[in-house]
Amino acid sequence: MTIEREIELTSHSGKVIVWQATGLGGLELNIPPTVYPPREDSSLLDRTIAELGSGQGKHLLEIGCGSGAVSIAAGLREWKVSACDTNPLAVAATRGNAAECGLDWGPEIREGGPGDIAGWIPEQGVDVIAWNLPYIEPIPGDCLGPMEDSALIGSKESEELLFEISSNPSILNEGGIVLLLHSSNTIGDKIGLKWRKSGWATRNVSETSIGDERLTVVACWRPFENAAVSRIQSCASTNDEVFDLGMVSQGTFVSTNSQKSGRGYAGREWISSEDGFMGSWAISKDSIKRTPEMVQMASNVAILDTLSVGLNIGLPSHSWIHGSALERKGVRVKWPNDIWIRTSDHIGKLCGILVEGRTKGEDIQIVLGIGMNRNTVPQLEDSIGWDVLFPNSFEEIWPIIHASVASVLEIHPMVPNTDIENVFRSLYSSMRCTLNEGRPAAFGLDYKGGLRTETGIIRSTGDIQWKWV
Repeated sequence: MTIEREIELTSHSGKVIVWQATGLGGLELNIPPTVYPPREDSSLLDRTIAELGSGQGKHLLEIGCGSGAVSIAAGLREWKVSACDTNPLAVAATRGNAAECGLDWGPEIREGGPGDIAGWIPEQGVDVIAWNLPYIEPIPGDCLGPMEDSALIGSKESEELLFEISSNPSILNEGGIVLLLHSSNTIGDKIGLKWRKSGWATRNVSETSIGDERLTVVACWRPFENAAVSRIQSCASTNDEVFDLGMVSQGTFVSTNSQKSGRGYAGREWISSEDGFMGSWAISKDSIKRTPEMVQMASNVAILDTLSVGLNIGLPSHSWIHGSALERKGVRVKWPNDIWIRTSDHIGKLCGILVEGRTKGEDIQIVLGIGMNRNTVPQLEDSIGWDVLFPNSFEEIWPIIHASVASVLEIHPMVPNTDIENVFRSLYSSMRCTLNEGRPAAFGLDYKGGLRTETGIIRSTGDIQWKWV
């Protein structure tokens, strides 16, 4: 059913198509049998790369190049290109189609892919790795030929790439990104989760819908690369520790074992549990429309993502539909800056978020502080810890929080900024139970993140006395 099918297909003639590359017009491509032709997903990945602008000599590696459409378009935009494919006919097609477009790439197009690193890794590091992943879920008892299968049927390909980069960090240059195109199915939902669990920042950067299927390109990168990270035994406040460093680069991070004068929203005291998380980051003044309130809302989503990783479920920042899965685990978002957990006999505060800003002349320094309990604080009646959800230690959870904060707040030159509308969608989908379980009655968020209530829009917790019921 497999080899025979492939032998039959490869005996057929190929076909010539004209494919419209973003901003470049039509490219004539020769597509041999069993080679994946450019489709809507190819156009989405091409558009995402085109939005990065002229390559100006930067290096792009495309995995699973198929006919070469995406690689050729990048080459015509002045990217240095390497590519690979497990299908030898795809390698031949890419070389031939590139030559027809005036690009001499012979040795740069290789047979292979993750799992066979010696065969495809470029001699020098690259700035972008792009992969239109095989995303059709396998159907038991149904099979294609081996070359068709490698192009269409997905499983753990992105995890194999993650392993290759982790084992060979020089594959991806400093400041580089990975662009992974996937579908809105079970395989696609796991991509952001797996990379985030390994400490990578991830953000949806473009998408399109085809019928009831959503195709998404997610960018993955090393969070706050080269920013200073420090852990101190004790301090008055981690926010103050970051402020005292001056106008440091975004992502500069300080955490502590013991915080003497921790504070929450409106100057309230923050008392953390033993072995809990207490840390602060310097955040770019250009992040999330430059307002502390928006940074605070996005930070809520970062914590929701962190809990999702611990629970091994989909990330709310990647799709708002995952908020309901967290709610089923008892997670509650208390507007605007707290995360609580409801169990069968208790509801307690898990996490508090504080965003503060200071000015020095024309400079603005924004600091984000997050305190999250590992277990219940004995002296506080309404506290709870992440240990009711999963057993992770501080050492295990801090890289995930760090990556999740970067995923929503880092300003990266090769990644579009987080869309605040997506933040609101993810946040609202994760607080529907909260709106039904608290008083006064509230109905959702407005376009600025304010809480909609019977008496109007509330902008500050000073204007509301929230009670759980």
